Amino acid sequence: MSPVVSRLLRQLVLVPVVACASYFLMAALPLTQESDAKRQVSAELAASYRRDLGLGEPWGFLRPWEKLWRGERLGTSAQGVTGDELLRKLSGSVGVGLVALPLALTWALGFALLRTRWRRGRWAVLGDAVPALAFGTPVFIPALLLAPAVVERGSLLPELSAALVISVWPGIFLGTLVGDALEAELSRDYVRTARAKGLGAGAVLRRHVLPNVWPALLDAVTPVATALLAGSFAAERVFGLPYFGQLYVLAVLNKQVAVVVVATTTFAGVLVLVSLAVEWMRWWLDPRSREVRA
Repeated sequence: MSPVVSRLLRQLVLVPVVACASYFLMAALPLTQESDAKRQVSAELAASYRRDLGLGEPWGFLRPWEKLWRGERLGTSAQGVTGDELLRKLSGSVGVGLVALPLALTWALGFALLRTRWRRGRWAVLGDAVPALAFGTPVFIPALLLAPAVVERGSLLPELSAALVISVWPGIFLGTLVGDALEAELSRDYVRTARAKGLGAGAVLRRHVLPNVWPALLDAVTPVATALLAGSFAAERVFGLPYFGQLYVLAVLNKQVAVVVVATTTFAGVLVLVSLAVEWMRWWLDPRSREVRA
C-alpha cells in the first residue's frame, strides 16, 4: 500500500471514531432531574435527550443521523437544528474561514519578511515577542475590542471582522514556520553552489528553496485550518454571527447532546476533508511523497 493511500485511510477512519466517541460520551452524561440540583433538567427535556440519542434502542447511536436524514429537528423545538439548517450554518462558518485564509497568508508573508529582517538588526527580540503575544492572546479579546464598532453597522462587516480576528494567530504561526524554513534552506550549501554558478536569487528560490519548504508548509495547513475553525467559534459568538460556531457553543451551553454529537462529528469531517486536500497537494507538489516505501 502506498504511503499516500495509507495516510488517506488513517484520516478517513477518524470520522466514525469521533462519531462513536462523542455519542457514547454524551449518552453517559447524567441527566439530573432532582428539584434541588443545580444542573437539573425538566422531565420533558430529559425525554427529548433520550429520543434524540436513541438510548436503549437497537442501533440507537444512528438515531441523530436518522432524524437529520428525515428532515426532523434534533433537540428542543427552540434550540434544535435540522440537517438543512446545519449545512447552512456550516457553509457560513466555512465562508468566514475562506476569507480568513488569504488574510492569514498575508500575515504570514509579512511576518516572515519582518522576522528575517529583525534577526539582522536591533529589533531581533521582536521576532520572538510577536509570536508569543499572538499565541497567548485568546481570539475573543480582539473580537470584543472590535465588536462595539462593527456589530451595529451590519452588512458583511461582522463577517469580515471575524475573519480578520481569527486570521492573526494562524498567520503569525505560518510566518514563523516559513521564515525559519526559508532561513534554514538559504544557508545550505546547495544555495551557495547555485549562486556560484550564476543562478539568480529568484531562480534559486523558485527552483531549489521553495520545493524544500513546501512539505513543512503543508504540514502546517491542517493545524491552521483547525485554528481558523475553532477560532470562529468564539468570534461568531462575540459578533453575533448565526453560523456553525454559535450553533456549537449554544448546543453545549443548553445541553443539546444530540446536536453536540452531530456538530462534533461534522467538525471532524471538515478537518478530514482539509487533510485530504493537503495530502493531494503534497502528492502534486512533492514527488518524494509518491515514493512507495518498502
